[in-house]
Amino acid sequence: HGGTRPMRATDLVMRCIPFFPFVLLVVSAHGQSGWTLEQCVQRAEERNLSLRGAILNADLADKARDQSLWNYLPDLNGAATHGYNYGRVIDRFTNTFATDQVRTNNFYLSSDLMLFNGLRKHNERRQAGLSADAAMQGTEAARNIVRTQVVQQFLEVLSIEERVRATEAQLASTRQQVDRMQALVDAGRSARAEVMTLISQQAQQDYTLVDLRNQRERALLRLAQSLQLAPEEVPTFALSAPALGALGVVEPASDVESVLTNVLAQDPAYKQSELVALSAERGVAIARSGSVPSLMFNASAGTGYSGRNLETVGEPVELDPTPIGYTLNGDIVYTPSFDYDTQVRPFGKQLDDNLNESLGFTLNVPIFNNMRNRLAVDQARVQHEQAKLDVAAMKDTRRRDVQDAILTQRGAFNQYRAAQRAVDAAEENLRYAEARFEQGAANSLELNTAKNDLQRVMADRITAKYTYVMAAKLLDILQGLPLTL
Repeated sequence: HGGTRPMRATDLVMRCIPFFPFVLLVVSAHGQSGWTLEQCVQRAEERNLSLRGAILNADLADKARDQSLWNYLPDLNGAATHGYNYGRVIDRFTNTFATDQVRTNNFYLSSDLMLFNGLRKHNERRQAGLSADAAMQGTEAARNIVRTQVVQQFLEVLSIEERVRATEAQLASTRQQVDRMQALVDAGRSARAEVMTLISQQAQQDYTLVDLRNQRERALLRLAQSLQLAPEEVPTFALSAPALGALGVVEPASDVESVLTNVLAQDPAYKQSELVALSAERGVAIARSGSVPSLMFNASAGTGYSGRNLETVGEPVELDPTPIGYTLNGDIVYTPSFDYDTQVRPFGKQLDDNLNESLGFTLNVPIFNNMRNRLAVDQARVQHEQAKLDVAAMKDTRRRDVQDAILTQRGAFNQYRAAQRAVDAAEENLRYAEARFEQGAANSLELNTAKNDLQRVMADRITAKYTYVMAAKLLDILQGLPLTL
């Protein structure tokens, strides 16, 4: 019994709780105080990777909620181009043919505002808010998982330490008896077989103590590995807590329904499932909006510049007249000719000249789109039904968790009382056996039997105490109560 790990009843309590890595800072055990359970939980919540991931997911969901609010405002987009045209092309600003290199610039501003789209944006905003709240509850659910892991391993170390102390006390008593018996053998007052039996008992207890210490080191090492401590920090691992035997055990008075009511009111995992179901319900409304006509308002403004846009400068210069024909009398008819100096119209003036604005409304009426809208609505409905099933499943899971924890706690309480009575009886029997052994009325085999019985029932008492405390702390976590020892 001395090398058996007391996990069987606790495994029943914890079967629905997944285990995640957590971080626990420890300090030297040589004269320095270790970390309490509260400090361990706080540090684990700060360092646990799964919890940190859940916090980031909640932050993303919160940003999506902010975006759903900004979506009510019109958008505004701008664009600018700068290019050169080669070869024969019609200049869009002068409407003339150009055959040389022409520089062009274009500038645009546009804005769209959805006036009505079947309340899609309204439902998207509500859904984003529900999703953000669900992500926040998911963070708290991850925090509870970390707390459960910390409590389980913390109490496991205390349980093993309790068994180590009990075995050390028994071993010390056995060593004293070996010394007394050896003195009797040396004096010729007792047979050597008696001392050999006690030495065998001492060897068995030595082995049990070594095994328990190894279990304690493995438990501490698992915590150190979860902490990702440096190799030189592992030997300084220590905890600060009352002995497991010092923790009170009182008869459980809670009933399943009252505890379940508290759990459902506080448990973040259950709240998260409810919020996800409400979010899925909004998803159905969003999918339905795809079959409703939508009305959009749009506005735009643009301008541009062309290297072919020329203007005259200065006064015209008169040239020689150009003959264009004859009169009936045979006189030549001339037309005056003028020459002009030109330059490209300035950039700023062209932007003013070419400015154009537009306003418009767009009505979109969905008539047939390959059944996409209908299938989207059907899919959203199925997702909503799945989310409602998840709520029912989570409620059933929490009911089973509460039932298991209360049943385990009550069973452990009864086991602890029975084990305490057995320990009292075994201690009295051992005292009686030791007295008879010292008087020569009992042999070493009877004495060893009494010691083994005491060792067994003490291990049972520690196991029951550990199971009781673990079940009680699990109920505290489910109900959102503070964690203390």
